[in-house]
Amino acid sequence: MKLVRNYCLFLVAFATLLCGCSGSNEEDVRSAKRFEELKTLPLDSVLSRAFWFYEQYQATNDTSLRDSMDDYKNHFFARWKLSTDSICATVPADDSLTADLLAIYKAVLEFEVKREYRYFRDRGKRDSLEKANPIDIADFTKKWKEDPDFLRKLFEGADSIKDAEIRPIPFDEALKHLKEDSSSSYNRAYFVQTLQVRYVDIEGIDMKELEKFRMYWIEQEEWRKANSACMEKAPTGQQILVLNKEYNTLLNDFMKANVHESLQERYTIKPNKYPFWFPFIDVFPHHGDDYYHFNSFPIMDNAVFNKAHDMVKLDVMERFNFSSHYYLSKRLGKWEVVKRRDGWVL
Repeated sequence: MKLVRNYCLFLVAFATLLCGCSGSNEEDVRSAKRFEELKTLPLDSVLSRAFWFYEQYQATNDTSLRDSMDDYKNHFFARWKLSTDSICATVPADDSLTADLLAIYKAVLEFEVKREYRYFRDRGKRDSLEKANPIDIADFTKKWKEDPDFLRKLFEGADSIKDAEIRPIPFDEALKHLKEDSSSSYNRAYFVQTLQVRYVDIEGIDMKELEKFRMYWIEQEEWRKANSACMEKAPTGQQILVLNKEYNTLLNDFMKANVHESLQERYTIKPNKYPFWFPFIDVFPHHGDDYYHFNSFPIMDNAVFNKAHDMVKLDVMERFNFSSHYYLSKRLGKWEVVKRRDGWVL
């Protein structure tokens, strides 16, 4: 009897497995067929249709409209992902500067995750300290007048304390806690990477001199452009999309045609500011014009290398309208963040 019962259970399990596989295969076939049907549509038309269904769904809460919106949005991102593969293939893997820029990008990303986690983790302690020790504006102004370098030294000291607190935080622990926040950018499906970085080499410069170096000392014509290699996957787990000129123009045209907001609304930053894009990517307005950011923060921008290419100072945009300076060195073949300074450093 026991043997018969076990045999029956095996048949049920096997039948369930077959049905599951069959259902999965049918879904894959349907998705492939739908992809082929929509492939002939221009990408701007795909986005326009998705947004039309989005607006109708917002007005009626009809889930069938939401499903149609998702159909077009999924197709758009599927095509973007395919285009990414071809762009990544154009970047030579054996280019040493390309490889260095990729390794630097990953080091900055991991440090930024730990930095952001430390900020949220210590929010309560920070708020209580600020209440217990309010800033004496008169004393602050007096010290600044007496020593014009006072402000820089004050904040540099604060940044050094933060750096010391950030380094020992395990990356996996930081990412785990950030992913528990539904508004976190690390819960997006994609990390949008910009490949091109402006850089310059400086003769005979060590880390101390690099810290003093100012980006605006470099004439415009001295900057060169290099590509970072594509990440196979972001350290934060998302799939990679590459923002090339074509997609940047396409996405900006779409946003300018469909998003109409006052100046105050434009500069009000909140989680999921443009919900049409959720949960795929983060989108933020530029500061000072009507363009948008589609690449994921942190964004690696200007890079000043020493000639040996084992030290670098970076401009890094960490969030909307806020940049910082990262200093990295290459030790035993590995790039490490030496220090980070807030963007107030002049």
